[in-house]
Amino acid sequence: MSEKIHIVIDVPFEYADRDRLTQFIESKFPEAEVSVVHKEVNEPQVIETLVEHDPSAPPAVVADAVAAEDSRSVMQKVADTLVEFTKSGQS
Repeated sequence: MSEKIHIVIDVPFEYADRDRLTQFIESKFPEAEVSVVHKEVNEPQVIETLVEHDPSAPPAVVADAVAAEDSRSVMQKVADTLVEFTKSGQS
């Protein structure tokens, strides 16, 4: 089944690791479109995830896919990945 995942991450203004962060997230979520936005925040944070499922798929297939990978579960996985990225940069 075809699905699109969109991830939006806020990073602080003047954030030096934007490119490295984007590459790291894309390596963990190769099927995702990642947007990094400069905002007035203290550290990188995922602010939005959107999982779009194939509307032409049968309803039962879509329901199974949503149960397996919904926006909330993807957001938690991205948040965990951000923690991993932050820890890797501190070592």
